[in-house]
Amino acid sequence: MSEPAVIKEQSLEAAPVTDGEFAAFMARLEPVGPDDATHPVCVAVSGGGDSMALAVLARRWRRNILALVVDHALRSESAEEAALTCRRLAALDIPARQLTLGTMKPGGLQERARDARFEALEAACVAAGSSSLLVAHHEADQEETLWMRQERGSGPRGLCGMAGRAIRGRIVLLRPLLTVRPERLRATLRQAGVAWCEDPSNQNRRFRRVAVRQDLTADERQQMHVLRKAACTAQQSDEQHLAALLARWSEWQPEGWVKLSSGIRQEALRDELLGRLIRLVGGQDYMPNRQAVAALWQAEHGALGRACLAPLRGRETGWMLYREARNLDDRAPAQKGQRWDGRWRYLGPERPECVIAALGQKKARLLRAGRDVSACVLPALPALWRGDDVVAVPEDSRGLCDDLPRVPFVWDSGAPLTGERSWKG
Repeated sequence: MSEPAVIKEQSLEAAPVTDGEFAAFMARLEPVGPDDATHPVCVAVSGGGDSMALAVLARRWRRNILALVVDHALRSESAEEAALTCRRLAALDIPARQLTLGTMKPGGLQERARDARFEALEAACVAAGSSSLLVAHHEADQEETLWMRQERGSGPRGLCGMAGRAIRGRIVLLRPLLTVRPERLRATLRQAGVAWCEDPSNQNRRFRRVAVRQDLTADERQQMHVLRKAACTAQQSDEQHLAALLARWSEWQPEGWVKLSSGIRQEALRDELLGRLIRLVGGQDYMPNRQAVAALWQAEHGALGRACLAPLRGRETGWMLYREARNLDDRAPAQKGQRWDGRWRYLGPERPECVIAALGQKKARLLRAGRDVSACVLPALPALWRGDDVVAVPEDSRGLCDDLPRVPFVWDSGAPLTGERSWKG
């Protein structure tokens, strides 16, 4: 296969990013960890100009990095394109690993591809001993993201844009280039004599981001920076308030549900807090929209985002928020480190004869013991199944027969409730 056409820009006005600048960008995102071969910093590389420049800069910054190149396997030529990128990286003394995604179900292809790409990158980072992944979003990406979020009516949280440092799953995403113009990244590659290629879809105006990229004026881009600064200031104040509300009005339960005190209804940020808790309990990547959360509070019971809100029973006042007992079809091998339903991670031991699946309503009724927890929370618990038999349940779960074997599960929704972002960069 011949190499894709390399973009050769004529403008030489933009200055390359210097090694000192990049080191300063990374210092703002600390902690990153030592330059250790057993814990490399990983870099997501597509082969385009932005990510290739990031790889070059990262390799100058420290010795032990690992480039991760994802082949989405959606086009016949994608495998060779990914292999070509790996060869280019090898020529730069950058070790690279090619990751090939499996077949994806039809419908919502872009979203599925994005989720599958991150899962592959996360797993590769963990396998390599890394807890950090560098991605190449730059200043123009940030401006375009903010413009589109403004169009959708995002609040301060969304208008803070992409964070320089954000926790996702078992790793930390680091975006050191958010203050760098893309022209400077191309200049960095030209100076280093490094080839790159462009995805033709980056010029396709059918995609909203492409149209925004081509149409935004310099003044409109500057407006996005003013908007973001104001949003970040407001959001930092809200984060502190939300942390205080969580401590005062909510109680996390070992079965993966939350007890909410009645006083939360009087708080100004109650909708934001409930939205974040729904994302947590439902194991979702994103919060439900604010209108839907407000409607749920209005009704004081109901389901949203795979979570259910219901009044506490007995003498207690307030509500319980728990994973609904529907859409629990996820089955996964009982392997150490396996994540299940976007909420739990199995810590072992390896049980090749078993699968991880929901306890389910029928088994929850049969195995329930005592009144320590409401019966409605038990069906969504993970359990180890061998054929039609439940052979183990999470070690900290209450309300189930004492003679059931217990195995270690930990909560791992991948999204902290507060303080998940770095406001730098």
